[in-house]
Amino acid sequence: MNDRSEASARPAPTRSRAQIISVSHGLFLMQGFHGTTMRQIAKHAGVALGSLYNHFTDKDDLFSAVFEAYNPYPTLLLALENSRGKDTEELVRTAARRMVNVLAARPDLVKLVFIDVVEFQGEHLRKAYPAVAPGLQDFARRLRKESGNLQPFSDDALLRAFFGLFYAFNMNEMLLGAPVDSDGQTAVLQELIEIYLNGILA
Repeated sequence: MNDRSEASARPAPTRSRAQIISVSHGLFLMQGFHGTTMRQIAKHAGVALGSLYNHFTDKDDLFSAVFEAYNPYPTLLLALENSRGKDTEELVRTAARRMVNVLAARPDLVKLVFIDVVEFQGEHLRKAYPAVAPGLQDFARRLRKESGNLQPFSDDALLRAFFGLFYAFNMNEMLLGAPVDSDGQTAVLQELIEIYLNGILA
């Protein structure tokens, strides 16, 4: 085999890096950050252990790359941006359903956030937030714009309450188990929407 054919047979560095990130993502989700070793990652990615360190300084650096590649914020922001409603109530209902559906279709997003919160105290989420903050603030402004009687809560409170309820909806299913049927799941979501819109006092 000549030098040219040998070079063409080698995987491109960008492909190797992407493959390592993809494999690491799967292992981190299955085993957690601390439960996954660089040796396991190298084995599953089909590369030499030393090759990992050509791409990443250490396992922390690799997790940062995984989080950047699978960052949940842009996906959730897109769900909010694509939500429409003739008033605040309809906008909230549409946005909540969209976000819950996205998270149900991508359970890896919830698990990745859970790993970051538990094993990194939310370090990567905090770093990723500024990039999506303007879009989230825009969603809060849309809630105000469509309402004639919204209480004078801060944008921060509106967003925290929204994400707290509807992100937790999916995370609670992971931790506590899903409702016994889809009707029960739908009913819980409807109740959470009512809590967000009207509070819990009769």
